[in-house]
Amino acid sequence: MIVTLNQLERDLAVAAGTARHDQNVANEIPGNHNIENDIRGMAGEIAVCKYYGVYPNLIIGPNRLGYDLKLNGIEIDVKTTKYVTGFLQAGKNHFPQSGFIYLLVTALDYPDHKMAGWQWSETLIQEHNLKEHGYTNEQTQLRHMDELEELRRR
Repeated sequence: MIVTLNQLERDLAVAAGTARHDQNVANEIPGNHNIENDIRGMAGEIAVCKYYGVYPNLIIGPNRLGYDLKLNGIEIDVKTTKYVTGFLQAGKNHFPQSGFIYLLVTALDYPDHKMAGWQWSETLIQEHNLKEHGYTNEQTQLRHMDELEELRRR
């Protein structure tokens, strides 16, 4: 599933991603604060929201919800990578939650975004998946997007 962002959506990703980046730096949130990653992450969220026809979460301050969007009661945290073969990663501070998924988006050739797959939180957040940068699944370990579509229709 590939979603192409139009110019307005790309501008929104830059504005919201930049604002999130600035807020994280100002609040001294730990982590690697790279503005390009924050913009890319916002663009990935917008792409997923566009596909499912929901409005993106534009919260600039700390996202206390823990998720980026909800589909039929399923909470979704979108993770975006610039690498076509990139991994799905959740931070070491994440914990397993019922009804919560992580969805991987790869930013192919911007503005094209591919929904690469997803994983249940309880499956990803396990000791054997813990690596240097957090809980990690390769794309071959992810669930197919068709499965999420089936869950959404229920």
